[in-house]
Amino acid sequence: YRPTLPNELEAGNLPTLEAKIADFAQVGANGVHVVFDFDRTLTVKKPGADDEVTTWHILGEHLPPEGKAEYRDLFQKYRGIELRGELTTATAVEWWSASFELYIKYGVNLPEIEHDFLNKASIRPGVAELFELCADRNIPTVILSAGISDVIEIWCRRYNIEPSLIISTALIMDAMGKITGWEEDSLVHVLNKSEATHAELVNIRKSRPKTLLVGDSMDDAAMSSGSGDVIRVRILDPRGDEVANEQETQRTFEKFDALIRSGSMRPFLELVELVIQ
Repeated sequence: YRPTLPNELEAGNLPTLEAKIADFAQVGANGVHVVFDFDRTLTVKKPGADDEVTTWHILGEHLPPEGKAEYRDLFQKYRGIELRGELTTATAVEWWSASFELYIKYGVNLPEIEHDFLNKASIRPGVAELFELCADRNIPTVILSAGISDVIEIWCRRYNIEPSLIISTALIMDAMGKITGWEEDSLVHVLNKSEATHAELVNIRKSRPKTLLVGDSMDDAAMSSGSGDVIRVRILDPRGDEVANEQETQRTFEKFDALIRSGSMRPFLELVELVIQ
């Protein structure tokens, strides 16, 4: 069995990827599951929207001017640490917690966030068909996100996406939808965003050992552990403070098996079809 790679799926090491696909195809639909990042992986900004249409950025947009200034300071401080590769679990928890405290302090209202998010964040081409295929073949689909589960659920309903599991931070709200806290044991940040730290995912992997993973940032490669049993694909859709040059491509292939530059999820959909046919 020699798989023909989907067009627009660039392999880092072609023989290695082909061998993995052939290995995955041996177990087929009954032995695989799919793990997705959310922001900028399943979502894509609508024409005319700001470059930053992540859950967190839109939450920040709903702060008053003094809150926005505090949010900006936090973002610049911790994003700088993150881009230098120096973020630790402790600083990640600090960053997420400090951001939540701002939303509580300024009484940010979730229904307004959801409305704004749906106005700005659309669905990446090929995503709906991919979820449909997985549902059709009973392949578990897991959204693992450092965003907000409440917002992800609203977006999924809007686009008729039905993941098997959403693992993301859950908010606590009052009767009016004002954010009053968050469920601390649900906190997912950029560094604990991995299968190994969530029992539900560990259980899925026990019965379905092969993981197909797709994300947009370098950190997303760590959503699943292991090498031979994981095919990692990166959607290269750089933000304003990121680059898409040759060096970034090389960096990608240090952690991912393949990348997609076309902006579509269809090459990943075709990869799943290859594995389960």
